[in-house]
Amino acid sequence: MDDFQIDARRWRFLDNPARYIKRGSGGLQLEPLTRQFRTAKKILARLAGGRGVLLADDVGLGKTTVGALVAWIVAGQEKRVRIYAPNEVLRRRWAEELERHVPMLSQLGASYDHIKQGDVGKLNAGRIQIATHHALVKSHGNNEQRTACDLMIIDEAHRAKGDGSAFNDALRNLGDRAKRKLILTATPFSIRLAELEQLLQFAGAPEVRAVSRYAGELKRLYSLGGGYDVTAESKRLVSAAKEAIAELKPFLIRHSIEDLSTSERKHFGAVAVKPWEIPTPSATEEDLGLLLRMDRLLQLTPERKGERRNDPRFHIGWKHVGVELERAAERAADAIARRHIKAASKAVRARRTKPHPKIAAVSNAIRPLIDAGEKVLVFCHYRATASELLGELEQALRTKSARNGPSEEVWRVAWGSLLSHKDRLVQPIIDWLCTPGMRTQVGGWLDEPKSTAKELVSQLKRTRPRGATSKKVPTISESALKLVEVLLDQQSKSTRAVLKSIFKKAHTFAGRASHFPGRLDDGFRVMGAWNHDGAGIPSTTLYTGKPDIVLALFNSPFGPDVLVTTDRLSEGVDLHRCCRHLIHYELDPSPVRTLQRNGRVRRIDSWAALTNQPIQYAYPTFGGTRDEKAVAVMRQRINAFGLLLGGVPPIDHDADESHVQSFAESVLGDAREELEGLNRELCVLEHQRQQICRS
Repeated sequence: MDDFQIDARRWRFLDNPARYIKRGSGGLQLEPLTRQFRTAKKILARLAGGRGVLLADDVGLGKTTVGALVAWIVAGQEKRVRIYAPNEVLRRRWAEELERHVPMLSQLGASYDHIKQGDVGKLNAGRIQIATHHALVKSHGNNEQRTACDLMIIDEAHRAKGDGSAFNDALRNLGDRAKRKLILTATPFSIRLAELEQLLQFAGAPEVRAVSRYAGELKRLYSLGGGYDVTAESKRLVSAAKEAIAELKPFLIRHSIEDLSTSERKHFGAVAVKPWEIPTPSATEEDLGLLLRMDRLLQLTPERKGERRNDPRFHIGWKHVGVELERAAERAADAIARRHIKAASKAVRARRTKPHPKIAAVSNAIRPLIDAGEKVLVFCHYRATASELLGELEQALRTKSARNGPSEEVWRVAWGSLLSHKDRLVQPIIDWLCTPGMRTQVGGWLDEPKSTAKELVSQLKRTRPRGATSKKVPTISESALKLVEVLLDQQSKSTRAVLKSIFKKAHTFAGRASHFPGRLDDGFRVMGAWNHDGAGIPSTTLYTGKPDIVLALFNSPFGPDVLVTTDRLSEGVDLHRCCRHLIHYELDPSPVRTLQRNGRVRRIDSWAALTNQPIQYAYPTFGGTRDEKAVAVMRQRINAFGLLLGGVPPIDHDADESHVQSFAESVLGDAREELEGLNRELCVLEHQRQQICRS
């Protein structure tokens, strides 16, 4: 690794972000670019000094921008750079990020033809290749010539933490084929801080024993209870944290949004001080009787030995209960089990005549928001739950399309003049904007749609969508032009394929040509996106391949107001452009996943920041059930997550840990100030800010 030499004079431009922005727009802003430049400088210095780096900034802080700057500077010194992104969506995002810096870095040798995408192959000096994790796995075992490089950047590297995974094996066997490694992840510690060791080893760090000791202290903390001294345990934890942070500092850089300056934090939007509470009725005695009966059935007819009791999915919807009853009937071997199945089936049928109480409460909370022009994002963990929720929301939030206002022809002329494009695939987009549902939506943003195309164009150019008044929010016409740009992107082959099929009248959504996901014509204001087998799904779950078109629509002011999805979209995608309300209808057991979800809407230039309104996170519960307990524990652990750099155990839905949780919270509260100060030592901040952080 001694032959990795880079000239620090080549990155002097990082000292002057204002001048950099003047060279070309690229959509860059002085903040956060100033902090990103400082981070890039620190990374380059460490790479030049013989170390790899783990960049563990919070979700949404622009790790891709930092990585792209480092990649161009290294490639500009005739070195080979490989970037591994987790999927095709993020591979394209990396390509876009690299491309937007080309005009400003042309003097370093940056050019569009130096960017190579696709499978792993031989790489020439001065080139940057972007591939996926899957491509790295495919290349595993190939000769050194095909995979060798000077700098390897691994995005979302926490996916490699599980021993035995193909991606993990591929990384472990890279050996010295990469002279330096830059590891990017927003969740380096996952649910066990000890996993950090593995990522640091990828970056070339030696054994980190202090980190392991800290992990042990955290694990021990969540196993204690009455009889232990809070102050003594607090001091013990802080002492272990000091040693761990000292060991991490040479290799790890981390910022949270709260570490940033006040002026930079405003770009992300503020989280509401008062929690968003969604009132939900408690379970009735009959509900609880059904849930207890299902617990008993899991004991009597386990699919696998040792299968979990008290499945939390039973508490937040009835569809999964019905599925499990059918499976239990196939395994039932005695009369007792069959009697339970008969009684439970009757109880489920009675309850499915109306929405689940938690679903009804969420629906009631959403309606006034979307009537006020807001978009809402809803996350579920399981597809069955997402399907039941979406189906109920479709009907509960359904509305009628208005038929008044300008004729379709007037709208068509107006949009045609605004969105004229040489690409013929703009036509399906114009067709969609002229459908009754879209005319109703856009017309509702105008005081009174004008009757002539010329006057209507003028309105679209000066009016902002969804009732927004801030000049930071693009106008309706500007938003439409941006949507066209995204949908017609040559890199998004899946979306272009859909547009081509619509253009040829060969593709329809729900039997209608020229419609995009959502079916606004039928009054549906909600859509879903997750992988499924196509059986028994709600009508607006229309796109299950690559989610580009769903992301494009939800990130625009146009189209459905509500997106119901699973954790398929909880990582590596933007959902913040027009949304500041997020509902965790169903939780993943890991607090990491919950924070990843939150990061979808708290990002740079979020809707919250543009409109100067707070981000709202909701954790509704079905009162009196294990769902209520799971949500309470999760909210406590999210509060501790940033404090402990992610060292929080997963939720055990079966354990009664209230006394343990209470003691752990007491210790963390006592140690909070010191732990926060230690965590900030991993920041790359200006000297004055560092002093403030430590004080």
